[in-house]
Amino acid sequence: MLSRAATSLTLLGRHLERADHLARILGVHVALSLDRSDEPGPEFWVRFMELAGWRGSDTGRREQAVEFVVAGTLGPSVRASIAAARLAAQTVRPALPTELYEQVNALHWRVQEAVWQPDLYRFLMDVQMSIRLVDGLLEDTMFHDEARDFVRLGKFVERTANVTGVVTHKAAELADTPEDALEWTAVLKSCFAFESFQARYAGGVTADRVIECLMLDRALPRSARFAASTALESVARIEGKSRRSKPLRLLIRLNGIYQQANTQSIAQSPLEFDGECRALLRTLEIALRETYFHPSKVPAAVAGEEGRGMPQQQQQ
Repeated sequence: MLSRAATSLTLLGRHLERADHLARILGVHVALSLDRSDEPGPEFWVRFMELAGWRGSDTGRREQAVEFVVAGTLGPSVRASIAAARLAAQTVRPALPTELYEQVNALHWRVQEAVWQPDLYRFLMDVQMSIRLVDGLLEDTMFHDEARDFVRLGKFVERTANVTGVVTHKAAELADTPEDALEWTAVLKSCFAFESFQARYAGGVTADRVIECLMLDRALPRSARFAASTALESVARIEGKSRRSKPLRLLIRLNGIYQQANTQSIAQSPLEFDGECRALLRTLEIALRETYFHPSKVPAAVAGEEGRGMPQQQQQ
């Protein structure tokens, strides 16, 4: 496959996953700020902005946080991610089913033209459900070949980083109040796993159970371990049995981190665990570029995206 096509397919999966993640965590945190008995102060929204990828932001008001994460241009936002996904889809349009491309294109224009302030919940749910539809079209209408595997590679490496970031940063933030059920329920909802958690665990939401579910469960598609394993499977299929490239070896190492970790070690040193994973993802980013994406001319500059482990595309 041409490097440009491989880059664009991976970016398509990556940016759709990013938009879905941002829309979900924004909706959850807005609801959380309303559900708490005490009015959250500016620190609540500063921490949220860091969680959303806006590191160094001093935004302390809900209205500003919503504006930046929905439509900001200086960091990750729903609008920018969907625009980047549409651009990637345009580059490889002949390789995509018409219905899939049309869904991405229609979502792009709805997001570009939307006025989200009157009904933020409806806007965010439209983004999430539209991306679910694209996921279904990808799985049910595309050949399960290299093209599909590059989309899944972008999607699941992005998910690995996102889930790991949410869980570890919340674990560090809630270290002094580990049994705050409302906050840990918000973590589950941020990762689209609350009902799955309820089906598996009886007796309430606790920090240890949430960490075990979202970080280490091998069967839950929303867990970091499952996402890393699926990314590895995609690379293994792309390469076949004849190669053992650096991306494959790095993804094997990444999977090993989740397989060998335990709930207690993550809970005790969450930021150290996140740092170890992010360091490996930074190395993986370089390896992916050198192995699959060069000599692609797709530009690589997105504010706030350092060390995400994926090829990057300039916002349009």
